[in-house]
Amino acid sequence: MAQISYRDVFWFVPNLIGYSRVLLAGAAVVGMYYELPFITFFSYALSELLDVADGYYARKLGQCSKFGEVLDMVTDRCTTTVLLTFLAQLYNSKLLALAFCLLISLDISSHYMQMYSQLITGKANHKQMDDNAHWILKAYYTDRKVLFAFCFGNEAFFLLLYLNKYLPHYALFLSVPLTLVAFPISLIKNVINVIQLYESASDLARIDAAQINQSTKK
Repeated sequence: MAQISYRDVFWFVPNLIGYSRVLLAGAAVVGMYYELPFITFFSYALSELLDVADGYYARKLGQCSKFGEVLDMVTDRCTTTVLLTFLAQLYNSKLLALAFCLLISLDISSHYMQMYSQLITGKANHKQMDDNAHWILKAYYTDRKVLFAFCFGNEAFFLLLYLNKYLPHYALFLSVPLTLVAFPISLIKNVINVIQLYESASDLARIDAAQINQSTKK
């Protein structure tokens, strides 16, 4: 079997899907800027749905890669951050702006801490759980249906908050109930982020303690 170069990794099918997600996220941002809500909605929603496709093809084609994993996570964090930032402006409420800023900080910090702690302990990726992992995190990361449901519900809640600002009154009879249904899913997703942040911080602190104790013995 011929060896591949690092350039070949850039052309893996799941990574090509990842690039399309970036382009769609960019289209969503342009739609926000020019107040084109339906372009924003469909571009953002399609980008999020393709998040499932890149993982599927990575496993099916044997094209899992560190580059693809990081590309996927960075795209997720950036798209959510941009949407929450725009929501803070759109709703023009200091309290909501504070809430959105806190959610951005939690989202980024919890995922970065999780990825770093998993990689430094020799895990293949940030979704790999061992027997000592918190049971909520194991349920969240080891069952793809659970992972998809919470990620989809979380993004749907924020996207519906955006769309509700532009829909005519008659359409709100459908979108508002959907928003209320998505809210508890989003809430639980962010509780999971809190748990993830604490558990990954604890893992790093345990590594620090072990290294310090080992160095003092010498």
